[in-house]
Amino acid sequence: MSEPNPPLTTRVRVWDLPVRIVHWLLVLGVIALWYTAEVWDSIDNLDWHMDIGFAMIGLLVFRILWGFFGSDTARFRQFVKGPDQIRAYLKEPGKSVFLGHNPLGALSVLAMLLSLLIQVITGLFAHDELYTSAPLSQYVSSKTSGLLTEIHHLNFNILLALIGLHLAAIAFYQFRKHDPLVQAMITGKKRLQADQHIRNPNPRFAGWIPFIIIALIAVGTAYVFATQIPTIAHLLAPGRG
Repeated sequence: MSEPNPPLTTRVRVWDLPVRIVHWLLVLGVIALWYTAEVWDSIDNLDWHMDIGFAMIGLLVFRILWGFFGSDTARFRQFVKGPDQIRAYLKEPGKSVFLGHNPLGALSVLAMLLSLLIQVITGLFAHDELYTSAPLSQYVSSKTSGLLTEIHHLNFNILLALIGLHLAAIAFYQFRKHDPLVQAMITGKKRLQADQHIRNPNPRFAGWIPFIIIALIAVGTAYVFATQIPTIAHLLAPGRG
């Protein structure tokens, strides 16, 4: 008896280059933030920590704006689903194939983006009780700065937990469902069975003009936070500092 023919597969473009670059830069950024805060024992480590934090602000600004004006698979309105659609997916997770994030993956993305935003915002007001203070810590009361510092430390543990769940989900899809999510985020393409029912099978990909505009906004935002925010804060609150 002859072996059944294997199902036909096709490679489908899913993730554009900007999403992939920003994704992996955020990964490297989180690792660098952890290393400079927890491992690197140097007088310069917190200076590096803050510089990396400013870069993370730029990356987050890009990813959020790209979520509104970028390619279809990167847009929040394309992958963020309501409660009814999430319940339907949980009841029959294999019924439809999502090119980008499935409804549960969308929740993970939103949670990690929110946690990263909280991390970089609270980091702007944090202090280490010794000699290093973030750029905006002197423009709030010591009590407020202390509270935001505590939130900064607590939220990083929450972020690590979210990353752990994310990695567990990736491993589940990789080895149990044979869906190589990591490879897709590297190459930008997924290999799908030709007869699978795909949601939004022909996504639109953004061009260079929105990319350049959003990239300039992101770089400009990071630059302002790194070099100009203390000056602006001092002008707004000249009696402090």
